[in-house]
Amino acid sequence: MKRFWELVMSSRGADRVYCLPFALLFRLMTPLYQFFSRRQLESRHKACSGGWQARVISVGNITVGGSGKTPIVIYLAQQFLSGGKKVAIVHSGYGRMKKNDLLFNSAKGREYPIDRIGDEVAMMAQMLPNVAFAVGRDKKTMVTMADREHKPDVILIDDGYQRLDIKKDLDIAVVGAELLIHDTSVWKRLLHLFPGGILREPMSALARADALFLAGSAPDLSLIKDIAMLRTYNSRAAMVSWQLGVTEVECDGNNLPVKTLRERRPYLFAGIGSYARLKNMIKDLDLNLAGDYDFGDHFDYDRSDFEMLKRLSDGTGADCYLTTAKDRVKLPGSGLDKPLYCLLLRAQPTDRHVVDGLLGLDLS
Repeated sequence: MKRFWELVMSSRGADRVYCLPFALLFRLMTPLYQFFSRRQLESRHKACSGGWQARVISVGNITVGGSGKTPIVIYLAQQFLSGGKKVAIVHSGYGRMKKNDLLFNSAKGREYPIDRIGDEVAMMAQMLPNVAFAVGRDKKTMVTMADREHKPDVILIDDGYQRLDIKKDLDIAVVGAELLIHDTSVWKRLLHLFPGGILREPMSALARADALFLAGSAPDLSLIKDIAMLRTYNSRAAMVSWQLGVTEVECDGNNLPVKTLRERRPYLFAGIGSYARLKNMIKDLDLNLAGDYDFGDHFDYDRSDFEMLKRLSDGTGADCYLTTAKDRVKLPGSGLDKPLYCLLLRAQPTDRHVVDGLLGLDLS
């Protein structure tokens, strides 16, 4: 259903004509959906409580799909680990098939199949070997379980901005840079409340945030003329710009400089929520893509998909494949017919000292 919504809302040209009735239906559904959404937020706010031993930090957003929050969560976890802190990450495990609550450390996480923990958790478990995880549908319950069982110094909640029932020590809203650019007709259509657009809440909901993290690729950030516009929604929050970018790729367990791929013709494929941003980053890397295919967020691959990729890549003259870390964890033993390179996406703040101050760290 989510994939269908993405196709309808991002359609253009001739496809837009066929998708228009569904887009209008989504727009008509918006008031009813938002009514129940507001009721849920109000109910959560009334049930807000805390009392945990760990410091609780939420990293979320007000949009559907990717905004760059997961690379930022990884960065924050690494900063805490560098400061000698024990870290636990609370995650819903979006996209997994089995919904039971799970508590585990990173080493154990690598033993779980993707359908039990979700692709994002599997990716983070590989990148954060000393972090504990609490994966479950109710984030408040998982915070309680993580605090009791893991006894961390810090609990990071991935995608917790709408969890008003959780008392947070720091509530971070990640704002995708594209929200402030509005430079295409397709994107303008999306700047409405869900399901008529991508906004979970109105922009005014940013007033709740203790910190606003503006995230995007270098080209996207450079297109923003007035970052101070965010101050009209929240004048008190700390504000930091974050650059999302790729400096390395991984192949067969080896990290290589991006320039390695400039001598090849990779075929790009991915199942992520910010595919357009990914393509912009690759364009900035000056790679000569043979072709590409967008599978849709949290896509689960099977043998037929690998056969399709072979046909598509052969037709473009590609000599290797290129994908993301979130996709790579779902591809072991896939039998792809060409070498597979994985983009290593990193998030870096423009002012690390401000971030360290928010985290209560001194790593200078």
